[in-house]
Amino acid sequence: MTTWNVLSLNRAGSLRKLKEELTKYRIGIAAIQEIRWPGTEIMDKGDFTILYSGSMKSTLGTGFVVSKEYKGSIMEFKPINDRICSLRIRARLFNITLICVHAPTEETNEEVKDRFYEELKNVYYGAAGHDMKMILGDMNAKIGREKMCKPVIGQESIHMESNNNGERLIDFAVSRSMIVSSTYFPHKRIHKMTWGCPDGITFNQTDHVLTDRRHGSDVKDIRSCRGADCDSDHFVVRVKYKQRIANIQKAKGVRQKK
Repeated sequence: MTTWNVLSLNRAGSLRKLKEELTKYRIGIAAIQEIRWPGTEIMDKGDFTILYSGSMKSTLGTGFVVSKEYKGSIMEFKPINDRICSLRIRARLFNITLICVHAPTEETNEEVKDRFYEELKNVYYGAAGHDMKMILGDMNAKIGREKMCKPVIGQESIHMESNNNGERLIDFAVSRSMIVSSTYFPHKRIHKMTWGCPDGITFNQTDHVLTDRRHGSDVKDIRSCRGADCDSDHFVVRVKYKQRIANIQKAKGVRQKK
């Protein structure tokens, strides 16, 4: 699976390019942000099913792109707003709740950030208790290497100090017994960067993956794939996960909860 801020799917050919890249990298489930489509819908597009959550005036929008191989494993899709949605997947050992998010930027006022994390908390606690929970998306958060937080964040971030959004994300992880898995794995710097400035000089690691601590060892690797391209300034972040998702060939109806 993967997470990717695609910047927009309103550009001509952008959806086709996205599907090509997901097929090329053999991605079965992708959490995507900044879709910029109005409203909320579930639709089939070729070999993929797209489930998205937005608003009529939004320039944001979050969602999932699921390959036909895993369409039958979809149990439920919950569109929350243009920043948060969730997808429940049937798996062999235990079901998985994936939460796709697009957090406010560092410069956003505190009230908006508070409201976002309150909504995220409600979605997390609203998921089935026995599900493995994973939060993926553009967190707009720089996670540092603070030693006191090492059990939660590891030591593999490209940043030395957490910014305000990073501190909020760490606090959220600690209070929900989660870990920031995306800063746990040793890779070359270019495979940790998730966003690049057009100047070609400035790079950040602001797209992250959080996992329930009890299932943290199920995540085998997380890294950016610089070769994937859908005309976005974000890089696709690929997650290697150990548990096999149940492959149910006959697709069943997707239950959407609003």
